[in-house]
Amino acid sequence: MNYYYPQDGNFGSYNLELYFDDILYANGTTIQWGTCEKGENLRNLTIVNTGDINLTVSITTTDLPLEWILEWNANNTLLKPSYEVKGCINLTIPQTENTWHAWAFSLNGNA
Repeated sequence: MNYYYPQDGNFGSYNLELYFDDILYANGTTIQWGTCEKGENLRNLTIVNTGDINLTVSITTTDLPLEWILEWNANNTLLKPSYEVKGCINLTIPQTENTWHAWAFSLNGNA
C-alpha cells in the first residue's frame, strides 16, 4: 500500500511602507525634516505592512551624532499584514549644535 500526497506552497512576501508626516517615502529616499529646532523635533511616522507575513518593526540609526537622540515610540511593534502602526518620532538636537550632520535611519522588519 502506498499513499501519495503532492505538496504545494509558496513563500510569503515582505514589504513595508513608510510615511513621514503623512508623505510616502520609497526605500533610499532622503527624509525631509524641514527646519528643526535645537531640542525636541516631533514628527509623525506611520509604517504599513503591505506584505503577508507578521513583522516586528523597528528603527536603527547610522552615523547619528553622539549627543543627538532619535526615538520612535512604536519601536519593536509586531505588525500583522495589512495593518499599520502610527507613532511619534522625536529627534532631539543638543542646544550646543550648529551643524546638520549627515546621518540616516533604517526601517527594519523582522519575521
